Amino acid sequence: MTTTVPYAHRMRYKITAADYAALQNKLAATVPGRSGAIHTLRFASYRFADRWTQNAAENLHFSLHYYDNDPTYLRLVRQRGEEYTYTMVAEAECRALLSGETDWLLNRSNPVLQDFYGCLTSRMLLPQVMISYRREVYRLNSLDLWVALDTDIRTSLEHMNFLDPELLAQETADQEGKYLMEVSYSDTIPDNILCILEETAPRRQLLPAVAAVLPA
Repeated sequence: MTTTVPYAHRMRYKITAADYAALQNKLAATVPGRSGAIHTLRFASYRFADRWTQNAAENLHFSLHYYDNDPTYLRLVRQRGEEYTYTMVAEAECRALLSGETDWLLNRSNPVLQDFYGCLTSRMLLPQVMISYRREVYRLNSLDLWVALDTDIRTSLEHMNFLDPELLAQETADQEGKYLMEVSYSDTIPDNILCILEETAPRRQLLPAVAAVLPA
């Protein structure tokens, strides 16, 4: 499956708990939203870290995701620029991968898995960091605008516990969950939406543009 992000512009902000509460109330009163827990495991190449963006063939990002604390099936996402392509991976396959077994990738004739295997071997991709958070999405189709509020963001390096939400919760219990807001749009942000941001999230801090960390 291939999905190209339909919005030409994407901005991420760090927000406070107070900003989040105000934004949530305002957005929920404007448009229905949906929410769920997300667990993400990112892979990175330490071998090519110093020239990550210099070669387009190497500028691929891979990550595994599962939702609502259910790792029965996971989504392996390949990101190249603004194009996201993904395929499904079973829990048993993911456990094999975390244990260092990669031959099963060759037994499935899937281009995403084939690329992933190639990057694991040629670029020495390794699990880098796990991110757990809750995402609320508000999609304003009439305005061609998409707003996501990510709350209780926690990180861990113990990738062998990726498929155990209870262990992840224990590992990150001492962390103060962070808050992020993402705004994606095609052309411009309408004035009324800008006013909402100014009124409800005055302490927001714009984050630099980087490769996607949190999935759409």
